[in-house]
Amino acid sequence: MGNCLASCRPSRVPAPAGVDEATQGKVFVVKTDGKIIEFSSPVLVKDVLVNFSGLGIGLSKEATEHLPLDHELKLGQVYYILPSLSSAGSISAAETAGGVKRIKVVITKQQLEQLLRNQVSVEELVLSRLERTSFSLDSPRNWKPKLETIPE
Repeated sequence: MGNCLASCRPSRVPAPAGVDEATQGKVFVVKTDGKIIEFSSPVLVKDVLVNFSGLGIGLSKEATEHLPLDHELKLGQVYYILPSLSSAGSISAAETAGGVKRIKVVITKQQLEQLLRNQVSVEELVLSRLERTSFSLDSPRNWKPKLETIPE
């Protein structure tokens, strides 16, 4: 077996290309496309993210947590704009609190023609699709193998 040593203090992140020691009196924020934004004075995370909705700022490219919005970015440090940490499957409390939900529905040409002729409503179409889907998902106990038993 081997030994393992873990350090809990953050290591200094090397400055990106184009940032030298003479410009260490600035705050550097590396955008997702690799371009660098420079600030000559300390700035709050929320002030930087005004133009970057849905993104966060981290201490490295591989950061697992975003800095809080009230965190002050220090002079001489390099920070990275990161994509949102929430996955598509997780839904925030604000999204589940009610209101309008946006869904994407795939329909056939015949169903589209019926919708356009007002023969069927969108609600009826979606509900019929949901009923078929929920029925097929709720009945795993009725599942039987498609292969026949092999007599020995």
